[in-house]
Amino acid sequence: MSQVLIVDDSPADRVLFKTLLTRHGFAVAEVAMGRDALPAARSVHPHVIILDVNLPDTDGHQVCRDLRGDPACAGIPVLMLTVHGREEDVLRGLEAGADDYVPKDAAPEIILARVRHLAQYRQMAVTSVLNEQLAQIGRLLAGIVHEIRGPLNVIRGHAEVLKLQMKTDETVGAHVEPILRGCRLLQVRLEHLMAAVRGGPANMVPIDPVALLKEAANMFLKGTDTQAANVDFRLELPAELPPVVADPGRLMQVLLNLFGNAHEAVTSAGRPGARVLVRAAPAAEGAHEGLSIEVRDNGPGIPEPILGRVFEPFFTTKVGGSGYGLYLASQIAQEHHGLLKVRNHPEGGAAFTLWLPLNDGLSALTNERGKAPPLTH
Repeated sequence: MSQVLIVDDSPADRVLFKTLLTRHGFAVAEVAMGRDALPAARSVHPHVIILDVNLPDTDGHQVCRDLRGDPACAGIPVLMLTVHGREEDVLRGLEAGADDYVPKDAAPEIILARVRHLAQYRQMAVTSVLNEQLAQIGRLLAGIVHEIRGPLNVIRGHAEVLKLQMKTDETVGAHVEPILRGCRLLQVRLEHLMAAVRGGPANMVPIDPVALLKEAANMFLKGTDTQAANVDFRLELPAELPPVVADPGRLMQVLLNLFGNAHEAVTSAGRPGARVLVRAAPAAEGAHEGLSIEVRDNGPGIPEPILGRVFEPFFTTKVGGSGYGLYLASQIAQEHHGLLKVRNHPEGGAAFTLWLPLNDGLSALTNERGKAPPLTH
């Protein structure tokens, strides 16, 4: 659902616009004063801002310039409301950074069409930038993996030869086997990294959830200085869990995203005793048996007004954030016939729960392309 922020001091006009937009599927937030526009935009991060040119406390053009100068709001399209389409208002609005304008007394169909156009343009522009960024990351990562694979294959090959040539009673054998295990583990992790950014159909295979969770946590901790931030990152996992059918690379992408968000939540809060807890256990969803993976932090939580929007594409409250990570994570969960949910924990902090169907019975339904048919609720 697209979100629109209305900045207009006229209660009648706000009611008119809100009624029009909500009837056509938009969520609407509203403020009456220009000074409240920027804080409201930072809070709800709308897809489009409808801005009246005449406000009682400040000039609408200045409000537009303030929005354009704020990193968190600079890319949000602004539809300027003019009085009877006066040319001077139109020109000043465009110079201030407005994307479009419409007279206040325009037909409702015209206003609705302008809002839809700006919302779609915003999504297309962000999608284009994100796709290019992901493509660049993919090319860079592919090059890095290629450079690592060569020396790694040499190391593993020589270790294999050494293992074949040495006698069973040689003490050097105690050193060769860890080298081989390390090489195999590194090769698996390289494949998982490539799977996290590659396109195409998912590579659905039975996996051990405990092993993948430990691998994802180990990879995250090696790339994150949790000790410097004084964060207690803890795994509470049973010795074993039933297998699930999943693409290990894409599932790791989801886990790393959830770990990173939780870590950022507790460090940005600056509270003592920062903690991230990861748990996993069997759990049913409706009539289907499955696995529940919970990533919980003890940060400030998510404001209730935006709790239902965190999985929307391009929605973010972070400066410099793309609003794409959690959306992509939810899409990957659906691709695995699972669910990604969020709630504020009663004891404080946010809790994200990833539910996946169990391998038992599902692999028999997997078609020849390796993709299981959808589960029905």
